[in-house]
Amino acid sequence: MMSADDWNAVLDTNLSGSFHMSKYAVRSMMRRKYGRIVFVTSPAAEHGFAGQGNYAASKAGQIGLMRALAREVARKGITANCVSPGFVETEFLADVSEEVKKSHLAMVPLGRYGRPEEIAWAVVALCAPEATYVNGSVLEVTGGI
Repeated sequence: MMSADDWNAVLDTNLSGSFHMSKYAVRSMMRRKYGRIVFVTSPAAEHGFAGQGNYAASKAGQIGLMRALAREVARKGITANCVSPGFVETEFLADVSEEVKKSHLAMVPLGRYGRPEEIAWAVVALCAPEATYVNGSVLEVTGGI
């Protein structure tokens, strides 16, 4: 029952936004023969969540885009990967009902929400010079979802 506008808004932001940003980043990275691209995706890409077909599709699209990009730019010293955060303690949770919070938390084997700094660590790790052989991967930071 989703409107076309709702569908397009999420795809434009998450998928088209990733395409446009990486397109311009790659140009600069190719000149330097070095670079790191990290998209922030979601477990929704693999699991899907009811009522969020647009979000799940956009995040799955990001993974496909990243994997194609990883193959295209690897020989130029550029890697492309994704970080897939699970449920994270952010202001977003303030707008979620206690019932929904409990159901989300029940899915996490570690029994807690992630912290923003845990997601940041994953991005930093993929951007490190030592991560030269990590390419075309999805790093899940989900507490085991």
